[in-house]
Amino acid sequence: MARVPECQDETMDFCSMNEIEFYAGDHTGSSKDPFPEERSHPACHPPEACELDIQVKISKSVSAKGFQKAAVLVVAIGRMRKNSAARLFSDEDLMDILSTVLEPVDFNTCGITHAAHSAYQFSEDVCCGIQDIAQKSLVLQEAPTELVALHLQGPNISHAVRLKMSVYRPKREAGTDKTPVALNIKGKKLYLSCVLKGGQPVLQLEEASLQGNLDPSALGRFLFFRLSRGGHTRFESAAFPDWFICTSQRSNQAVGLTNRTGQALIVDYDLTD
Repeated sequence: MARVPECQDETMDFCSMNEIEFYAGDHTGSSKDPFPEERSHPACHPPEACELDIQVKISKSVSAKGFQKAAVLVVAIGRMRKNSAARLFSDEDLMDILSTVLEPVDFNTCGITHAAHSAYQFSEDVCCGIQDIAQKSLVLQEAPTELVALHLQGPNISHAVRLKMSVYRPKREAGTDKTPVALNIKGKKLYLSCVLKGGQPVLQLEEASLQGNLDPSALGRFLFFRLSRGGHTRFESAAFPDWFICTSQRSNQAVGLTNRTGQALIVDYDLTD
């Protein structure tokens, strides 16, 4: 005859410690009996077999590092407000804050250089006659070789020089009405140039052969900016800004440079075809 298992054996089989732990996980924080039906069964009279004192405590730890990051961020914002009146907030300041609050970030600065074409591009040659606004013409004299301004009448007009202007692009220098030109005595290899002598810019005639584009880094002394002023023309030295080709009020005086406009020296000219 088969043996009927005793109640105690059956109860212990159902109330194993593994199963108690399993059900305790589903009912966190509860002290209810996991086997209410078996406990109410009249055959399960030994209470000490299934009555276990089970206490489940779940806690969530707070990261001290998270609090530290928040504190650092608050301090950093305070410093930003304090220093905003003294100086501007830079990229380096932001990187210091990010490296403190977040993980350190490594970055590389890449510099990009763009080589622009520095030479003035040749456009055209323009030949013209020139007189200052006092109707004095420019004449080439020898020994020393220089330009002088004097009044010419009758057949002497033929002694006046004509200029060959080599015009370069851009025709509007830096958004102004300045036109880059080189000034050559027509029929000669002589160009007007500006050089520094005795601590002051001077105008001279220099023998040269300029062809094609002009590089101001090497030939800037030959470059002038042609400006239109009140229907007249001025020539400003590119090598020495605010210095202009000028003539004297008196006749038969050398052509030179001045940085004083509107006074005794004349800086305005009339060009003719």
